[in-house]
Amino acid sequence: MAETKEISDFDELRKLRLADEGYLVITDTARPAIVHRVNARCITADSFNLKVVINGRKQGSYFWAESVATASHAFGAKRCKVCKPELFLVPPSTFDS
Repeated sequence: MAETKEISDFDELRKLRLADEGYLVITDTARPAIVHRVNARCITADSFNLKVVINGRKQGSYFWAESVATASHAFGAKRCKVCKPELFLVPPSTFDS
């Protein structure tokens, strides 16, 4: 079964990023949900704290998803144009001669 879970505090976000598995989905009331690589540079502690901790998830939330497909199905999330999750399904080195 496809797995997702809401991230409710910074320590949980930190643990997920250290594990380096899965994807982060950011939901927002003003725009569609976006799926990011779990360690993407476009995910910042300041943004997380503002949306989740300070604003109490009133205008959106952060979720962990096991795959881009799960994120798309569960949240209607689109891929981030900056970190481009799952852009390469095969490592580029496979094509080196």
